[in-house]
Amino acid sequence: MKQYKALLIGLVLTVLPFNSASAIIGFGIQGGQSLFSVGARSAEDLSAFAVIETATFENPLNLGVYVYLDIIPFVDLEVDANIIGQKYDFSFVNLLGTKGPYPAPWGGYSIYFTARRKIVGFELPILGGAQLFAGGGYNTHSFAPLVNLSLVESLMDGDLSAEPEFSEDDFIDFVKDNKIDKEGFHIQGGLKFQLMMLDAFLFYRQTIGDFEDVLDAKTYGSMNLRLGLGF
Repeated sequence: MKQYKALLIGLVLTVLPFNSASAIIGFGIQGGQSLFSVGARSAEDLSAFAVIETATFENPLNLGVYVYLDIIPFVDLEVDANIIGQKYDFSFVNLLGTKGPYPAPWGGYSIYFTARRKIVGFELPILGGAQLFAGGGYNTHSFAPLVNLSLVESLMDGDLSAEPEFSEDDFIDFVKDNKIDKEGFHIQGGLKFQLMMLDAFLFYRQTIGDFEDVLDAKTYGSMNLRLGLGF
């Protein structure tokens, strides 16, 4: 029995110093909510007496994964990849009448490359070690285009005056062929919690770039939560 107690004490003494310091590598899942609103849009083709209108959508959810490395003094390097998606409605009008509203998928994926640094560390009851951090970096994106007259015209074999027939598979094929690639930079800040090998991050991120043709804004924010392991 004494041998087991000694072994248990040895394991605890081995693990605690390791986890009281910053983890060298960490990974896990990430989720959050993007904070932007895409307003209603309208476009018309006078030659075909056709009009298309899209409805407002806002604050879509995102989901992804992350990994970080703490191998450089004073700074951690991290990469996270996220997908974002939401459905919205659109209506189409021509001489044959108003059609819709139809549901249309919208979404995209993003990759963020970030350097972050601890500002201050402290201990919390039960939660263990915690730190306030801030950072920034570079990001890339690929977004689905919003429904427009060009999309509808292609789905109607080039004839906007015909009876429209739309399917979700047609939209998905169009999106794959017409995705919009973007890039930008970002700043972020928040809290990191570590209990033994468990990591948790709660942070706000501001993404800055030329997103006006997709998101009606040059910059947008997001609130994010991470859960994972740090070793």
